Amino acid sequence: MMTLKKGALGLAMAAGIAGGAVAQESHDFAVVGTWGQLAHWMDRESVFWNETLPAASDGRLTATARPLTELGMDGTTVMRELRSGAFDFAHGVFLYVAADSPVIEGADLVGVTPDLATFRQVMDVYRPVLEGEFQRLFNSHILMLYAWPQTHLICNFPEDTPSEVDLSFFEDRHVRSFGASADEFITNSLGAVPVAVAFGEVLPSLERGALDCGATGVLSAYSGSWQQGTTHDLQVALGYTASFLAVNNDTWNALSDEDRALIEEQVALLEDQTWEATAREDAEGIACLSDGPCPRGEPGGLQQMTMTDAGREALRDSVETGVIGAWATRCEARSPGCAEAWNETIGALLGFEARP
Repeated sequence: MMTLKKGALGLAMAAGIAGGAVAQESHDFAVVGTWGQLAHWMDRESVFWNETLPAASDGRLTATARPLTELGMDGTTVMRELRSGAFDFAHGVFLYVAADSPVIEGADLVGVTPDLATFRQVMDVYRPVLEGEFQRLFNSHILMLYAWPQTHLICNFPEDTPSEVDLSFFEDRHVRSFGASADEFITNSLGAVPVAVAFGEVLPSLERGALDCGATGVLSAYSGSWQQGTTHDLQVALGYTASFLAVNNDTWNALSDEDRALIEEQVALLEDQTWEATAREDAEGIACLSDGPCPRGEPGGLQQMTMTDAGREALRDSVETGVIGAWATRCEARSPGCAEAWNETIGALLGFEARP
């Protein structure tokens, strides 16, 4: 939890009293970030806590910040640890906390959002709904929402695979899944078989033929070396995995108004920078998986597949009746009224209707 630096407060108070001013307290926050090997942590989250916020606060607000991978955690426990007070601030992924609330799962249902600019609008309109769930379940306040590069199907197919396919091409293939809505998308939209495989096990599963495809963000796939065991990248955005920065309410309420305003100001800048970076990494991930140019290493050389116009139209229809409908049924069973809240926000924005 937030701790007062020993000796700092006494010295600051003495200086403040001598100068006729009220001193500001110093704090060292406990922070957990996302995956240590991926760009969000390396390029932004760690920089914010270790450099940006300390500099903006003249060294008063610092952090002991480590990624969940370094702490030996998985994404499912992050918010429970934040609620307990083990951390002051937590970066996390909605996918991994959605088991606690189907309302949260509604933020990034697979196959719903077509592009990154639209996904930012989705996050904006759904934010009050998410904030209510974080307050109710986790004693926490959302400070920032952001995204990971677009999710694609990265596949290991024969050389004579056509460059343009329809939905029937994926029937009965084994596809790595990563949550309830992904299961529904793979089963109902693709007619494929969902297989739950941890991210670190996907590459060997693709290499030995246990999986035909894996679904993940394009830059995450490249960073995880999936190109070593695959041949094709389907150029259809299946969505954007949503992330958040949240703060424990007890920590937040204990801060001064000035410190809260400073953190909000700096986080707002970080939020804009992160969305801009995700747009760049979208393009980088796709280029790095194919023929480049790739600023992160050797191009992966994957062949780019597309889907027929009829396939895309069928995909959209199946998402509404399958993914969204199944989610609405699950959500209404646990949180009555959640489908209406989704329809008034994300549904109204995208032209979908959640019908249990």
